[in-house]
Parts: sequence; C-alpha cells; structure tokens
Amino acid sequence: MRTISNDELIQNYIDKFSLSRYFSPILLENFLLKQIEAGEFLLAQGSSLSSLYLLVNGKLQVEHYQKDGSCAVFSIERAFSVIGDLELFLNRDIGTVSTVTAISKADILEISLSKIEQYAFNDPAFLRFICSHLSQKLYASTQLLTNATLPAFIKVRKYLAIRAEMEGSMIHLEKRDSIAAMLGISTRQLNRILKDLSDLNIIQFKNKTLKVLDSNYLAEIEPIDFL
Repeated sequence: MRTISNDELIQNYIDKFSLSRYFSPILLENFLLKQIEAGEFLLAQGSSLSSLYLLVNGKLQVEHYQKDGSCAVFSIERAFSVIGDLELFLNRDIGTVSTVTAISKADILEISLSKIEQYAFNDPAFLRFICSHLSQKLYASTQLLTNATLPAFIKVRKYLAIRAEMEGSMIHLEKRDSIAAMLGISTRQLNRILKDLSDLNIIQFKNKTLKVLDSNYLAEIEPIDFL
C-alpha cells in the first residue's frame, strides 16, 4: 500500500461522499490517500488497528479465519464503506476482527485513531455516521444468517437480485470462490446455478461480466422454491 500525494483527488473524494457532513475540518485536513493493489492486505486478523479507513474506490474482501484454518467471507465491500468502525468500540487487546484484502486496485482515505479519539469521539455527527454504517453491517450479517438455511439456488437468485438493484443490469462479478464462500455454497454449485439461470434466459454471463435479463424472476421467490 502506498501513499498518494494528491490534495485535489482527496478533496474530490471528500466532496463526492459528502464527508464534510460527518468529519470536522481538522479531521479532513489529516486524511491520507492510500492506494492498494489487488491481492494486497489492508488488515490482518488479530493485528492492532491504528487507523480508520474509508474505501472510496475499488473493492475489498472481508473474511474471518477459524482456528482450524477454515475461512468465512463476511462481505465484499465497495465504495463507499468504512473499515475499522467495529474495532473503534472494542477492547484494543482483541485486535482486528477480520482480514481485509483488496480484490481490485482500491483508493482508501486513512485517518489515524489518535485523531479520531481526540476530535471525533464527542462529535454527534461523526458518531451518527459510525452508527449508520454499523447498522448496515448488522443488517447485512443478519441477512446472511437468515439465508443460511435456504437452498443454494435461492441464495444465488437473491444475491443477484440485490446486486442488480444496486448496480443495474450489468454486473461485474468478483472471484466466484469469494462469492460462493460468502453465500455458504460451493464454487461448483455457484457455477452450475449460473449456467441454469443462463439456460433459462434469466441472465447472460461471460467470464466476470453478467447481464440480468429478467430481474423480476430473480426477485420473486415462490413458496415452492423452499421445498
């Protein structure tokens, strides 16, 4: 990860995501712009967190490793998202909860926790900002738990329906093993379901590009689908 000295680009990101609504001027002045390449680690699970990170461009994968070596993908983060918000309120001895890796080149705004503690912990606007993002993550994790018992076909349909609602009919898929791990299915199951949806003319896909042809089918779940 390298530091980018570009005040204009930093200001563009501040304006794009309306960060002046949540961060005081002195915090905005202390933002650093970092760039991370695909495959690089932003955070390692259990490490000491020294900064709060704002993903403003690109994609990151958040995953958790168990003691037996197995890995669970929590989420694939896209701009705009906050990394390190959960750890803000945890005992520092616990360390970071997850490993965070770039799955594409990404731009990240970094602000030190010492500055956050000094200028933001008593700022209602900043605290509402953090609470909002924590709420979104709690909702997303609840959805994953709720979906855990669903058939694989329904999991993929719901996932694609949500992506289509957020991004439109053209979707750029990340690594399929990452998506499969996040959905709790095998990569083989995911590939088979994508082929089945393609045969039904619900989607078209080639490599990492997927086009949704029938978003209504993806979104409409019938009782028989759970049998």
